Amino acid sequence: MSKQKVVISGAGLWNPEHTISNEELVDSYNQFAELYNQQHAAEIEAGELEAKPFSSAEFIEKASGIKSRYSYSKEGVLDPTRMRPQLTERSDEELSHQAEMALAAAEKALTEANKSPEEIDAVIVSCAYTQRSYPAIAIEVQAALNIKGFAFDMLVACSAATFALHRAYEMVAAGTAKAVLVINPELTSPQVNYKDRDSHFIFGDVATATIIEQAET
Repeated sequence: MSKQKVVISGAGLWNPEHTISNEELVDSYNQFAELYNQQHAAEIEAGELEAKPFSSAEFIEKASGIKSRYSYSKEGVLDPTRMRPQLTERSDEELSHQAEMALAAAEKALTEANKSPEEIDAVIVSCAYTQRSYPAIAIEVQAALNIKGFAFDMLVACSAATFALHRAYEMVAAGTAKAVLVINPELTSPQVNYKDRDSHFIFGDVATATIIEQAET
């Protein structure tokens, strides 16, 4: 049996409305570092703790090339007394924040591919981590779009999108699915340690989606 020719027929990108510049990030971090050093002055003087080093926008750009990043929730991240995003709590009956991101990217991909949800055989959501263990984000998206067939999540750290695309390709090439919706919703900001000068600038939030299908469809 010959393999089906596989194509990417559509792609979708969703960005949060909020961005955080290096200057904003540095300002909040340096305020936090100053507060920390003041509160622990005795321990730092005694050599029991290390003082928090200060940062600069130039340091971040030189270390990473990054000038700005998207953030799902800016509130809390720039508060020197909190230093982490604050997400509104949702009930189990509501879409999770991550599923909401995934759905927005998926709808754009479907539009670009000129596909209806009824034409999708499978949904794969793959990302570094999931906001909650169950239901699977892919199941949430499947239900929201009324997609038949099957859906599942994959957790493959930084290689998540690559592994999901490869799995979708295998399914379509083998003929077990004609069209697969692949989504990579990365809600990484809650996992970032904004109190660490050397890593607090690396990650942001974004969601992408692609339609992988047989060329003949």
